[in-house]
Amino acid sequence: MTMHHIENILRNSILQHLTFWTFSLFLLLRHFQASSTLAPTDFVYTAIFSVFLVLAVYLNLRVLIPTLFNPGRYGLFAVSLCLLLIAMSHLQMVLFDHIVEQLFPGYYLISYFDFWQTMQYFIVFLSISSLLHFSKSWFMYKETAARLVEIRKEKVEAELDALKSQINPHFLFNSLNSIYAMVLKQAPQAPTAMIRLSDAMRYIIYESNHDKVALQKELEFMDNYVELQRLRMSAKDKLGYRVAGAIRQQLIAPLLLIPIVENCFKYGIKGETEASFVDIAIEIGEAFIVMNTSNNIGLVDDVEKTRPKERVFKT
Repeated sequence: MTMHHIENILRNSILQHLTFWTFSLFLLLRHFQASSTLAPTDFVYTAIFSVFLVLAVYLNLRVLIPTLFNPGRYGLFAVSLCLLLIAMSHLQMVLFDHIVEQLFPGYYLISYFDFWQTMQYFIVFLSISSLLHFSKSWFMYKETAARLVEIRKEKVEAELDALKSQINPHFLFNSLNSIYAMVLKQAPQAPTAMIRLSDAMRYIIYESNHDKVALQKELEFMDNYVELQRLRMSAKDKLGYRVAGAIRQQLIAPLLLIPIVENCFKYGIKGETEASFVDIAIEIGEAFIVMNTSNNIGLVDDVEKTRPKERVFKT
């Protein structure tokens, strides 16, 4: 039997209730035992005594707690629970004083306890069953919350993987086109650009598959990316790029910042006919990174409306 099957058995609600009542009836039977050996009278007495215990427990679990144990209704719940205790204790006394003799002729069954002693049994069973109920609910809540966190994490990872798959071809083709144009013009910056592209592609291929990377490496890739994008810009275009704050041992998801920067360049570079403006500012804190991006797209642009300029990331 696998652990999965064992967990399913333990989660079975019917089995849990059967286990609780089997154990409870065994304890009650031993408690009500009149002599050193068990007699039929002990079994009958325990069974009769348990009838209203079972009824009280499930009225509390299935009616009172679901409907009244809520914010703003705790007072009503407490009053209802007290009334349930009184009613069930009274019915227990009536059962033994007036009904048992007709139900089981020939058995000499009496109530060994007065009203307040009987109520103590109901208090114990209602308290234990309620505690078990709330404990189970709490564990189920924690399990559900943990599962939701895991689902959100998987969703974010899937989105990041999708973004990475978009970054690689776009970034490579744009950079190669820019370097190709530089080579045709025999520009002296071409070898440096090739080295930057090589470093950037090495980071994408070998580092971006990790869950976390050093912030220093991410910013080095960012430097290469920005400088390669600068090759696409003309002399009249303006590009600002600043990093402030202390870089220590912070970790960050790889390529987390690049989609924002790529989007800024994508919509900020207007071509040769119009001057372009792109500004990127990164502030590094102890446990967060603040990135501000801006370009020369006006507020009438739908992209600018739907994309905030400032993003905050935890490290």
